[in-house]
Amino acid sequence: MSEGYHIDDELQQRSYDSRLMRRLLAYTRPYRRYMYVATVLLLAVSVLSNITPLLIMRAVDRYINNPARTLLEGEPEQGAEALRAAMEADMRGLLLVAAALAALMITQALVRYSQVFLVAIIGQQCMYDMRLELFNHLQRQPLRFIDRNPVGRLLNRITNDIEKIQQTIVGGVVAVISDMLTIVVVLFVMLYVNWLLALIALSPVPFILATSVIFRKYAQRSFLEARRKIARITAWMQEHISGISIVQLFGRERFAYREFKQRNADHRNEWLRQVRNFAIYFPTVEFFSTVSTALIILYCGIMFMMVGEEQSGLASVGTIFAFIMLSDRFFGPIRALADRYNLLLEAMASSERVFKLLDTAPDIVDTPNALPAPRFEGRVELDGVWFAYDEPGRDNAKDARWILRDVSLHIQPGEHVAVVGHTGAGKSTLLNLLSRFYERQQGAIRIDGRDIRDYQLRSLRRQIGVVLQDPFLFSGTVEANIRLGNAELSMERIRECAAYVNAAEFIEALPGGYQYHVGERGCNLSTGQRQLIAFARAIAHDPAILALDEATSSVDSETERLIQAAIEKLLRSRTSIVIAHRLSTIRHADRIIVMHHGSIREVGTHDELMAKGGLYSALYELQYCDQALN
Repeated sequence: MSEGYHIDDELQQRSYDSRLMRRLLAYTRPYRRYMYVATVLLLAVSVLSNITPLLIMRAVDRYINNPARTLLEGEPEQGAEALRAAMEADMRGLLLVAAALAALMITQALVRYSQVFLVAIIGQQCMYDMRLELFNHLQRQPLRFIDRNPVGRLLNRITNDIEKIQQTIVGGVVAVISDMLTIVVVLFVMLYVNWLLALIALSPVPFILATSVIFRKYAQRSFLEARRKIARITAWMQEHISGISIVQLFGRERFAYREFKQRNADHRNEWLRQVRNFAIYFPTVEFFSTVSTALIILYCGIMFMMVGEEQSGLASVGTIFAFIMLSDRFFGPIRALADRYNLLLEAMASSERVFKLLDTAPDIVDTPNALPAPRFEGRVELDGVWFAYDEPGRDNAKDARWILRDVSLHIQPGEHVAVVGHTGAGKSTLLNLLSRFYERQQGAIRIDGRDIRDYQLRSLRRQIGVVLQDPFLFSGTVEANIRLGNAELSMERIRECAAYVNAAEFIEALPGGYQYHVGERGCNLSTGQRQLIAFARAIAHDPAILALDEATSSVDSETERLIQAAIEKLLRSRTSIVIAHRLSTIRHADRIIVMHHGSIREVGTHDELMAKGGLYSALYELQYCDQALN
């Protein structure tokens, strides 16, 4: 499998990659003004939240534990009037502090609301931009890329991985900024109030840092292993649900259950190991936070008992209250580091996968001098075309599994050409190369005398109508499936095209007619009905070249008769290439191309090839015998 295409779900991820983080933050650049405002609001929240301990300290020292009032209480001779006045003044002060606290809480809530809402807008907009970029990138990838990357994996990139990245932008980066601002503001306030007590309160910090380093080592290993195991479960489930009919047919339900049970248990045990790491880390940090509080109380208590409050140098009892609150606010962000780190790991893993996908450049793109394709006359030329799906290089060209080998074919405007051959002969590959879904390795493909690489891809493909053996319908109405986003198509034109391919009768019989809702992949329609709608869709877009890839091989005889009647009308004014499974349907083709092992073996009309008695004659006789036996 080509390393250039396959996007691995189990990439080895570093704990932090500054290159990836810079690339992630680049998505916030268009919204940097909002980011600046959000940062200022974060700073305001941090400052406002840390004014509360200072107000409480003031309330305790000045109004609750007022030295002047205490002195009056100890000296009754000063008079009850003075004591009453002091108590009233302290009560007014307490009410003012309570009002200030209430105003502070309301202001803080409003600022916090504005900041959270603003950051959510930034995160959602970044996720919106990234999803658009990724989806647009996927649409430009060649079929070779889609062949080699499971759809479930690609969907996971657009949904889950980008969701995790968005959570990092909102809940990770912003939360880290908030935590850092909180720590800085708290540290500044503690040092401002009492630097000695601040040093005592912060003495357990080195032990917490050491614990965090050890935790990070085990958490990263366990987290990545859990991610690998869930990726394996997802891939296993997708495969077995898609192939559930085979599991049931061969009675392998118990075996599949046992295997899934083991995989599920492995993932559960790994997450339990991760939970155990958190169960150790959080109580440890909480313990050191409590130690900090205990040191504050112990030191202040000893100093007060030994030398008294005023001589201790700790200023007041209110200072102790304030420091206990500040200590809790300081260690809170540190306790949250574990969750932040987990979020960071998820974002690093998801961003690496998303960026690896974005960095996979499509190898089929418009050339610098590509021109819009005019309306094609329909002259198609293949000269010495070689093609292999495994992209052979110069060194292994001889050993490559060539699908087409030196194919040369010239089709005149308006000519009806049929291509036949055994399965694997390279018939469908011709159509894929003509539409540039794949790029040939050697040779040239021209339309109207100009190499198809000289045309812009969109204008080239717009003029080539392809109807596949297994028609694909999107979830939506019948009208939407025929229109396919082309607003220029009138409803009258859609009805006309449906009638042209004999599809109008069954469409109008459906509940709602053209507004009938088609299920995923057209699951509520028969194969023949889906095929007729696909014909109407191809014709509605008026292609200059019509390519039919065994378009009647999966329908019943009655539907085939309807389609054949429509095909006969369609082929009168268009160059057409028909890959035929039922040879009886191409007897009137202008030319029949017989392919075998990637090469053209015979060319001629039906009568000429039958008279020749070669490969086509053998195929026809074999199919005729099979139909007779049936």
